[in-house]
Amino acid sequence: MAKVNKHDLSKAVYEVHGGLSFAQARETVDTILDTIKERLRRGEKVLLTGFGCFRVVERKARRGADPRSGRPITIAGRKAVKFKPAKRWESL
Repeated sequence: MAKVNKHDLSKAVYEVHGGLSFAQARETVDTILDTIKERLRRGEKVLLTGFGCFRVVERKARRGADPRSGRPITIAGRKAVKFKPAKRWESL
C-alpha cells in the first residue's frame, strides 16, 4: 500500500494544473482538507462523489488489557472518523 501525503497531493495538483504555482496548489489542497475537517467537526457527513464518504461515529467504551501488565482496563469511548469508499473504488 502506497502512502500519500499532502506534499504528494499538492505536487499532483501542481502538475495537472499548469496555471497554478506550487504554493497555490498547496493552498488548494489545504483548503479542501480543512473544509472536510470542519464539516466533520460539525458532525456532518462529507460525500465526495466517485471517491467515498467520511462520517463521524461514536465509539463506545470497551474493555481492554494493559499491554505492560496484562491487567484489564476500560478504554474510554470517543469519536472517530469512518470512511466508506465509493462502489467503483471497491473493485480496484
